[in-house]
Amino acid sequence: MSKEMVMQNEKPKKKFVLLNKPWKEILYAASGFGPNLLMVILGAYFTDAINPAALSEGTLQAITTIPLILPAIFPILWALAKMFDGIIDIPLAALTDGLRTKWGRRRIPILVSFIPMVLTYVLMWIPIGKTENIETNQIINTIWITIMALIFFAAYTMSLIAFYGSLSTVCVNEKQRTKVSSYKAFFDTISYVITYALVPLLLKALNIRIDKLVYILVPLMLTMLIPVFMIKEGDKHEQKLIEEGYDITPLVEEEKVGIIESIKLTFTNRIFLRWLAVNCCTFFGLQMFLVSMNTLIDGGMGMDGGQMAILNTCAFAPVPIMLYLFNKVKDRKGIRFAYQTCLISFSVCILSFVLASRFVIGENNVTLQMIIGCVGGVIGSWGIGSFFMMPYLIPAQISSVEEKLTKRNHSAMYFAAQAVTSSVVGAIAGGLVYESIKMLFISKEKSGVVWAENVEKAAVLFGASEASVHNLSWILVPVIVSVFCFLGFMLAFRMPRNYTPKKVSKALGLEKEYEENKHLFHEAKEPVIEEEVLPVSIALFVLSGTLFGAIWRYGIINKINVFNPKKTKLIHYILSILLPPYYAYVVYLNSKALYEECKKQNIEMKDFSVLYAVLAVFGQNIVSHIVMQIKLNKVAKIYNV
Repeated sequence: MSKEMVMQNEKPKKKFVLLNKPWKEILYAASGFGPNLLMVILGAYFTDAINPAALSEGTLQAITTIPLILPAIFPILWALAKMFDGIIDIPLAALTDGLRTKWGRRRIPILVSFIPMVLTYVLMWIPIGKTENIETNQIINTIWITIMALIFFAAYTMSLIAFYGSLSTVCVNEKQRTKVSSYKAFFDTISYVITYALVPLLLKALNIRIDKLVYILVPLMLTMLIPVFMIKEGDKHEQKLIEEGYDITPLVEEEKVGIIESIKLTFTNRIFLRWLAVNCCTFFGLQMFLVSMNTLIDGGMGMDGGQMAILNTCAFAPVPIMLYLFNKVKDRKGIRFAYQTCLISFSVCILSFVLASRFVIGENNVTLQMIIGCVGGVIGSWGIGSFFMMPYLIPAQISSVEEKLTKRNHSAMYFAAQAVTSSVVGAIAGGLVYESIKMLFISKEKSGVVWAENVEKAAVLFGASEASVHNLSWILVPVIVSVFCFLGFMLAFRMPRNYTPKKVSKALGLEKEYEENKHLFHEAKEPVIEEEVLPVSIALFVLSGTLFGAIWRYGIINKINVFNPKKTKLIHYILSILLPPYYAYVVYLNSKALYEECKKQNIEMKDFSVLYAVLAVFGQNIVSHIVMQIKLNKVAKIYNV
């Protein structure tokens, strides 16, 4: 009897769908939110917090007034620890891929690494040197922090690699992997915005140091335990599902893949390597932008934290909607075309920082800078979400096809290979390249470029006024990022139009196996997978907009409080977030105060306080925010705020 006849006579088995509800897809995607957020905060604030040489005196971003570590040695050890973070991905990926226990293979690594990950992260922020000798304390702290960092990076990597490795199996097809990856990208985006926009405002609002804020945020690490409760694997679960008639493949039937073979399979996979080349270009540009963002906005555009929040609102709040539209374009035109448009849009976005810089546009043009920056941010939001989504989607899709056709699952190794290359590229972009060009200065009065420690010394070297001297990184960073985006755009032409099972199997040299096992990819339609995600995207858009709006709102209230005789206290600000109708009252009072001040300073402004209150009731705060911000830009010059 032919294979086809046997299949027709067999009773069709039910397809087990783990993420069978929209809320489960979102919850699973949120698993790494806490660890990722704390990791981004570590990279953005930790080294300055323990050695505040480059920070202003009294800043809340420092936990000390003197270096807690040996300044000459610690940067080297810290760099080695970061390199260790990249290298350790390979053996840990092989470990979780090859693990076989009666409880499964992904949950155990997460559970084992969770407590060391949390403890060592907290302990890194707690110096233990307590002697009277400062140098002795620095030696003790240097050793202590380095050891804690090594343990943390290993535990963090184990948790995230195990989670990423599960994406190829918990999602039943590419469509669901795309949805989950989109939601994951949303949470990653929020992590960066909280770190770079919200944390500085929280430090000021709560009047606490960065280490105390970290302790408050540490419970978010618990999100890493979500997969432990959601993943259904291991002997007990598999046997139960088989008895219930579900179509699953027990782990015992899968072929173990050794670390050497896994590395060989990964780094000789042409379809994966072509994606890896594109991703390296993208990550180089993205990493350079992230490490220089504060410089581009604060130095290049001369904007404060509140104005930075506005730009972040335009760039990050639309991401959920943009991801929804991205997936629509992907379905119609292919994933390659959709991603190439993202690379171009991000190039346009980043070049807006050059156009809006004080070097190009001059001083005292805040409103025009805001318009350019906001338009550029919205354009860039088309690509930002995809930059976080694609590194999850493509390796998971490739490894899923490979697993079904060969019974070999080493999906974590793909993510490890991606992480290693990203670490190297990120170190070059954010360390070697950026740290070099940020020391270069140019002047509008004099020709040439000089290397200097700060703008004052650069002005002396030029023999020009400080006002005419500008940091060259304001121009070079956007140009370099755009060049790498364009390089990624060109390399993307070597990617397949779509990562369909047929395309992936052909690239892997498994065409014969694919033809013999086509039935494995004929997925039955599941309502949760096939349904439109627009309502969910809109909900996430509202959520992200609320977050950014809250940051923006704080900046506006804080500036108005400078001249407002009836200060808006922190409790009123918090209530305005928790109770939207209450914001109508808050916006009315602040608009009145701003109107009175503009009238006093002979700045034209119409009294729309009642209208703004009505708009606030219906959630249209953006209108009042924009108008009030424009007037505040003019008042701020008078009060120098």
